[in-house]
Amino acid sequence: MNTPSPLRKLGGRIRRLRTAAAWAPDRLATAAGIETEALAAIETGRRDPDYLTLTRIARALGVPVAALLSAMDECGDAADGD
Repeated sequence: MNTPSPLRKLGGRIRRLRTAAAWAPDRLATAAGIETEALAAIETGRRDPDYLTLTRIARALGVPVAALLSAMDECGDAADGD
């Protein structure tokens, strides 16, 4: 079974929320105060964002951080406090 990694699920959740808001990647990146390239890497699961970055993304999208992290829980592989 080929289950997406937690980071890919997190990135997919961010991308879905961004597209549901009809935002281009550069708009979310600017609103979150991060580089567009960093957002692209997060959305594709190539980058592990720190909590501050997740907070900025969540705030820009108008959702709680938990809404982003729940994607990782769905994998059964959530972060365990580190």
